[in-house]
Amino acid sequence: MFKWFLLLVAYLPFQIALNPRPDVDLASLRLFIVLLFGFWLIRSLIIKNWPNWLYFKNLQAISLLLFLTLAFLSLFGAENISWGLRKLVFFLSIYPFYLLTVILVGSWAKIKKVVDVLIKGAGLVALIGLGQFLAPLIFGLERVYQWWADYLVPVFSGFNFGTLILAYPSWLVNINGQTVLRAFSLFADPHMFSFYLGILLPLGIALFLKNSDRILSFIIVCSLFTALLLTFSRGAYLAVIVTFLILAGLLWRYFQAKRAACLLSLTLFIFIIPGTPIADRFYSSFDLTDGSNIGRLEMWQQAGQSSLKNFWQGLGLGSYSLLVEPGLGYRSPVTAHNLYLDIFSEMGVFALIIWLVLILGTLGQLFRKLGRLDQPEKYLCLALIGSLVYLAVHSFFETSIYNPIILALLMIILGLSTAISRIRP
Repeated sequence: MFKWFLLLVAYLPFQIALNPRPDVDLASLRLFIVLLFGFWLIRSLIIKNWPNWLYFKNLQAISLLLFLTLAFLSLFGAENISWGLRKLVFFLSIYPFYLLTVILVGSWAKIKKVVDVLIKGAGLVALIGLGQFLAPLIFGLERVYQWWADYLVPVFSGFNFGTLILAYPSWLVNINGQTVLRAFSLFADPHMFSFYLGILLPLGIALFLKNSDRILSFIIVCSLFTALLLTFSRGAYLAVIVTFLILAGLLWRYFQAKRAACLLSLTLFIFIIPGTPIADRFYSSFDLTDGSNIGRLEMWQQAGQSSLKNFWQGLGLGSYSLLVEPGLGYRSPVTAHNLYLDIFSEMGVFALIIWLVLILGTLGQLFRKLGRLDQPEKYLCLALIGSLVYLAVHSFFETSIYNPIILALLMIILGLSTAISRIRP
């Protein structure tokens, strides 16, 4: 079972879209998670080998269950219940990945294998993103854009969702008057790609610091970081800065790795030194005359007002886009562009509190565990802290939990955090 689980982890960023009906796109990752979980259930019934259910008497499992319950209860006030049910089914198809992680990853050796598979997969998609960014220099921007739209988007995003992606493109960015193709690899857009890279970058750094094969680890970390920079996602830039500063502080205090801490801190100068495309993009985050920034502030204001009007139960899961633009379909790109406001506006204040307890509570557990572990296990704990910090900060600017890859990755991170809390070094 663990080998099948590892195979599914490796498949995470490469998942293809299925089209069971002409009007339906289905992420194959969701299907495989349900199948693997179902196979585990049947196998456990046959051989009567059930896990110790105390494994699930923990902060992560209880918070996920409560969040799912509140999502269901919010449907009673939803304007379009069928849309809310579809999102609920989406959660139900991804959540078993957390259970599988807790059940099947029961030792430090297995945790390290999972992390290794995650990082190598991220390295491959990062290289694809780098090649994608450089390709217009050889073949021309229009030709590369069209090739990606015609041949890869339908495969990895589906025909219907692919049409929506192309109708609301975010693939291009204007840097100093020049239009360039952002790195987004096999993902639907640069923002979700940057989420994926940013969550896994701390794990890559941890592998580099403790791994004997430092050359390969260094190449992977450089690929992840460079590809993330080339997404030109300003939310990702801010999240990286906060994450690196926290990691540097922890490395200094708990590991006495002063050189590594200084190196991480110095890396952040790439966002500060003026005159580079990365710095210019970063500084534009604070430009209140920028159209994108103005639009985002208006979205936050609208979502905030909606949340206060529907304080306890929210509008109902899946209903926020109907408030903003009623004429759009289920796959509308309309969100609050802030995960916390999205949860608050659709599911109410209690769901938001549970989500914060889930993320902040897990961080608190990892911080407490950090001081008790021996190296190299301590590095894994450090990496998971960095991953969750990145997710928490970047979530102020995007809503990622409805992306199957990002939500599945979060389930793995939470599952590994649970495993660390109960495994002795």
